[in-house]
Amino acid sequence: MRVYRLNRSIYPSYDGEGSRLSGGRWNSKGTRMVYLSENRALCILEVLVHLANTLPDNYVLGQAEIPETLAVEIVDEATLPMNWNTLSVANQSSTRQIGDEWISGRSSAILRVPSVVADESNFLLNPERSDFSNIRFYPPEPFTFDSRLVRVPSGTPPPTFRIN
Repeated sequence: MRVYRLNRSIYPSYDGEGSRLSGGRWNSKGTRMVYLSENRALCILEVLVHLANTLPDNYVLGQAEIPETLAVEIVDEATLPMNWNTLSVANQSSTRQIGDEWISGRSSAILRVPSVVADESNFLLNPERSDFSNIRFYPPEPFTFDSRLVRVPSGTPPPTFRIN
């Protein structure tokens, strides 16, 4: 299975260090995991939801090939609390707990989770598992956001690119 990751080029794509430093929807600060998406378009959406009217620059798109022999655990959206997908930090504690427990339990290298942005899936990777090394990571390639992805009111200048 091929999965994708879009991240700033100044950071390594596959070490999970960024999620350890800042936390995320599925992990607390201090817990290292790698976030990927089931397709390129979902990667773009997952970044765009955090932006205003400025497109980021210096991004790379990475890919990973997950062998069919690796077990993939699945979080069923129906089992999640009612407000799991809100922006409220308080409501994200339930998903963070799921991700943190999955990482510490070391039951698999891959956890499939629902995306908040689209009715698709993201994949969390546990770099602490020995079978993490069975995942083939491809060198990330430069990625440029299309300026039409950010809509600005008529008469205003087009979006600018933020240099990271």
